[in-house]
Amino acid sequence: MSTPLQQPTPPTPKPSGQSSRVTGKAVVLSGTAATAGLVWVGAPWSVVTVVAVFGMVVPGLILTLLIAFPDDSEHKRDIWMAFMRYWDRRAERKRKDRQERRRPRN
Repeated sequence: MSTPLQQPTPPTPKPSGQSSRVTGKAVVLSGTAATAGLVWVGAPWSVVTVVAVFGMVVPGLILTLLIAFPDDSEHKRDIWMAFMRYWDRRAERKRKDRQERRRPRN
């Protein structure tokens, strides 16, 4: 008696957030490695403290941004366009302020 042939299953796609997890792990490890390296070479405690604080704050900020703005977000373009419009309005306002300061007052 023979067994029926099984169809090969298609490969499962990678989750879209995979790159952010790898980036986050690398960032966290780099802060720890920098702090450990400074302690090992005998750096002053103030330098070690500053690097340790940055080593905790920066990865947290990066991971928060990766969560807030995922790669496959349908609204990501709208967020960037709003940000660019804000900077354009700000630059225009600064230009007008500079021109007003240059005008001679009567």
